[in-house]
Amino acid sequence: MSAEGAGTPLVRVEHGRMSVSLKTPLVLVTDDDLVRVSKENPGYQFERERDGSVIVSPTSTNGAAKEGEAFAQLYAYAKKVGGKAFSSSAGFKLDGDVIVKSPDASWVSQARIETLTPEQRSGFWPLSPDVAIEVCSPCDSFATIVEKAAAYIESGSAYSVAIDPRTRRVEEFGVPPAGLTLDFDAIIDA
Repeated sequence: MSAEGAGTPLVRVEHGRMSVSLKTPLVLVTDDDLVRVSKENPGYQFERERDGSVIVSPTSTNGAAKEGEAFAQLYAYAKKVGGKAFSSSAGFKLDGDVIVKSPDASWVSQARIETLTPEQRSGFWPLSPDVAIEVCSPCDSFATIVEKAAAYIESGSAYSVAIDPRTRRVEEFGVPPAGLTLDFDAIIDA
């Protein structure tokens, strides 16, 4: 099964897995390359791995609703305590300048934001967010999402969560910041 329109990426679903052929070849040497390809292929989330490979993840409508609920909860938290909440379209540089990850929802404290230079704030921020939330999509394995959540802690996040809406399983890593209580049922049921 495939869907293709004029000037749009080709999407194929085979054996329950989705593959995407993009309009732009994926030669992403610099952060500017990653930003350019993201702009040329709207609707897709791009992450760069340590080895330079690029992960492309289109989000389903139901998945986007769950990500939206996670973002809404972090946005409300940011309004109470400060800092900034981010949707899945925000990229963060982890472990130096190689890896760029985009959690489904995230929050960074004002204190950490203030340590960034204006130049650092203009691109992918070189930090792992204080809080990172990952919601398992139908084409992901929960084990992969758990690994990703654990990697945020290893990269400097204080708290990260992996959520599997299919099984209602939640894995938490680290310690949530003071005053943050996530409503996992609301995220799962969104």
